This record gives sequence, C-alpha cells and structure tokens, in this order.
Amino acid sequence: MFSGVKLQKLKTGELVDAETALAGKKVALYFSASWCGDCTPITAKLATLHEMVNEDDQELEVVWVSADESKEDMDSYAKKHGAWLALPYDSPLRSELPKKYGVFGARHKSLYPDVERKSGIPGVVVVNKNGDVLNFDGVSDIEKKHGDAAEGWGKFD
Repeated sequence: MFSGVKLQKLKTGELVDAETALAGKKVALYFSASWCGDCTPITAKLATLHEMVNEDDQELEVVWVSADESKEDMDSYAKKHGAWLALPYDSPLRSELPKKYGVFGARHKSLYPDVERKSGIPGVVVVNKNGDVLNFDGVSDIEKKHGDAAEGWGKFD
C-alpha cells in the first residue's frame, strides 16, 4: 500500500520513505481536517497517546490523512498535531485512502458518490502493510482506553 510513497514528518517537513518509517510499528491512519470541530480533542488525545506509547521505543506511527481543502489550512492545522507523519498535500493517497476505507466528512460525500461511508472524521484506522484493517474504530479505543488504546492494535509488518 505504501510502496514508493513518501511521507512528511510534521515537525520538520522532511520527506521519508513510508515503508522504512513504518516497518515494525503499529500504524494508525488518522483522518481529520482543520474545519472539523470534533477532530480537535481527538488530535490532542492521539498526540498524547503517540507520545506515551513511544516513550521507550518507537512502536506507534500515526499517518495523518488530511481532508483539508487547501495546503495552507493543512499546514496551519499540522502545528496542532503530534510528532508524527502525514501524507503530503499533493499525494494521491489523500483521496484514495478515504475512498478505500470509507472514512470522510459529510461535506465530502459528493467526492465519493459510489462509496459507502463507514465513518466520518475524526477517524483512526489501524492497518498492516497490505492495507488490511487491524482495527477500524481507533477513535473509540482512544476515548475509552486512553493510554492503553494501542495495546490491541497489530503491527504494520
């Protein structure tokens, strides 16, 4: 799924090879946008979870799939995120992944008319390297289990 894909480190802007950056880790795709009011508290909780889980070892990687409608909005909202990775604004995966997993905001239903919307945003979907879903409801885990949310999430490899 991420073969040949570059991801952006949110804190530095550096582009990294996705397969290398995600190898051996739990990978959570985080679907959100600056215009989504419900995303703000989940973004903060996910940042805390990411920091806690990675305190000793780097075992959880978050890949932000932004639904922002401009690069400026995405860049501005990125400042509120944790020290994780993102699909660059011009990546085709920014529109392919919401379609693949059925996770997108109500305002974007018209972009995916033939896709069953399984979840709105915020959405956290844990996947393996083939893109198979290991956990579809990461948001619920984060809200209910807090720092233990990632314990049952499988790894990318």
